[in-house]
Amino acid sequence: MTVALLPFLAGITTAYAVPPAHGPVPRAVVVGNGPAAAAACQPWQTSTTVPPGVTLTPRVLPPAPAPAAPTTTPTTTAPTSAPTRAPTAAATATRPPAARSTTPVRPTKPATPRVVCRNAPPAPFEHPSWRAESVVGGEQLGRTGVIADVGQGGSPPPEVYDVSYVIADLDSGEVLAAKSPHAWLRPASTLKALTALTLMPRLDPRTVVVASEDAQAASGSRVGILAGNRYSVGNLVDAMMMFSANDAVYALADAAGGYDRTVALMNETARDLGAHDTVVVDPSGLDDGNQRSSAYDLALIAREAMQLPAFRAAAVKRDAIFPGGKDEKGKVWKPFHIYNINELLRHYPGSIGIKPGRTDRAQHTFIGAATRGGRTLVVTQMGSITGSWKPTAALLDWGFANADRVTPVGTLVAPGEAEPPTPQPSLTSLPDPDAPATTTPPPGTTASTGPPTPATGTPAPLTASRATATADGDPTSLIVVSLAGALLTAAAAGLVIRHRRRRGGVSDPST
Repeated sequence: MTVALLPFLAGITTAYAVPPAHGPVPRAVVVGNGPAAAAACQPWQTSTTVPPGVTLTPRVLPPAPAPAAPTTTPTTTAPTSAPTRAPTAAATATRPPAARSTTPVRPTKPATPRVVCRNAPPAPFEHPSWRAESVVGGEQLGRTGVIADVGQGGSPPPEVYDVSYVIADLDSGEVLAAKSPHAWLRPASTLKALTALTLMPRLDPRTVVVASEDAQAASGSRVGILAGNRYSVGNLVDAMMMFSANDAVYALADAAGGYDRTVALMNETARDLGAHDTVVVDPSGLDDGNQRSSAYDLALIAREAMQLPAFRAAAVKRDAIFPGGKDEKGKVWKPFHIYNINELLRHYPGSIGIKPGRTDRAQHTFIGAATRGGRTLVVTQMGSITGSWKPTAALLDWGFANADRVTPVGTLVAPGEAEPPTPQPSLTSLPDPDAPATTTPPPGTTASTGPPTPATGTPAPLTASRATATADGDPTSLIVVSLAGALLTAAAAGLVIRHRRRRGGVSDPST
């Protein structure tokens, strides 16, 4: 890494940048003592009380449950030696009196617990309940929690901190195991896999792009693009896939016809794949609007993207040279090295990519793939509180060890094969006149976007109908709705009659 890289890296915004490839996972932040300190935590964090003397360590894998203590039956045994006799009065009288201390003893101040802020798993967006037979990939994938059919004597997948994951065979599309695979969550920079899948077939890697001011000013992780300088599409793809550079994404979007057109193309690509959980708002993956995806959709995207030789080459590339340029002050920057931030490539034998991601509200997300013994598996993870490669390795290890033993719980559909899932029938509740107005877009819509704006906080869930009923539900709710409809109809009729009476029964000539 040359010294010239340092000025570019200095511009990375740590709140949204992907974690550096080296170094430990950031520890919890101490905010003070007592319950009042809980208010200082960020919306994506929770306050944790740490007892005195306890040291928090980075979370990688959930701790295994402690084994139960063995139960023993107390037994009575005969003494093996003579009982000890109390000292006699004569022996006690010959002992010297104990010396008394003249130093005052200071009272020990009791240790107080600490309150720290720790990142919390994100809550999925709300979505409608789907008909089981319409769930993309198979009925079982519509469930929440861990989904695995290991059979008799098999071992379940390892416990991980992920809110959602999918373990699938990249070639056959069989889903070996999953956890809440269709949960709607923020994808962070794993969305760049969809950006690459959408734009790489449309752009010649030799095409030269002139960087704009918007690209240079990108939020989050940046490679250090300088406005007005020329970069090839190939250089920008390397920066996007290897270094997760958002400025490179916006420059590629400009080359493809602009920001809005790129977002539209990405949404169209997702629909064609059957990735109906995915809504693209920002092609870089930043937390913007209702941007979302799912572990299942990320697996679809990864499977299709890995069909592109250029994508495979970019996902596994370890090191590249990025061009320098001249800044607005006229200073010339030399070309410099960029590296791949995917730690799985360095630590897991057979790893072939693909893409990590992280934002405050998404927490850690990941798409990983590896080949072993002629089989290639893909693991997609969302909503994890750890950025370590070890949970991915644990899921891959389980997949390779059990791929021939388990019964698949679903499949990755082929492009154009799956329609959007069908919601369960429901009754819409009557509007509450005292409820505040909401401007949240309904599920499945894409908000109008302009230049990306960084945001923090907990995502606002998509609104869903609160009052639902089925054919065998509570008949009282149906009666209430019917009565309310009758009252509204009667009120409307009364208004019409009153209006006609005021008009004297003469119709308005302008109608």
